[in-house]
Amino acid sequence: MGNTWKRLSVTTVAAVAIFATTTVTNASAASGGASCSTTGATGSMTFTNWSSNYVDISGWVKDTAADSHHVAIQLISTNSLPNVTYWPWRHEYGGNGATLTFTTHASTTDGSLRDVGVHVAVWEGDHIVGGLTCSDWA
Repeated sequence: MGNTWKRLSVTTVAAVAIFATTTVTNASAASGGASCSTTGATGSMTFTNWSSNYVDISGWVKDTAADSHHVAIQLISTNSLPNVTYWPWRHEYGGNGATLTFTTHASTTDGSLRDVGVHVAVWEGDHIVGGLTCSDWA
């Protein structure tokens, strides 16, 4: 009888571990992250409390080149169609080595946070420098 309880306990723990792993890696997971780099900029966002209508965001963008350009980061998201939504940019103007960090959230009423990701770019004035952009999805 003692061995039966041990086997049941081990089986139960294994089943819970498999369920937890499946839940965390599911596309509708409660958390995730995305990051990317391009020549002159790198950035990342971590997503928590993620649902199709709400997500908490912790992020950063860093200028990695002495090129007289500035860098920026933005949230990107899709709904079920999938239509991409481009959220407002957050700019770092401090020059090579400067990092902007932030925490915020995004919310909608139309389920447009089905997929979330990050978009990083190098800017000259109010335009993205051609080819110096990247994106990644959580």
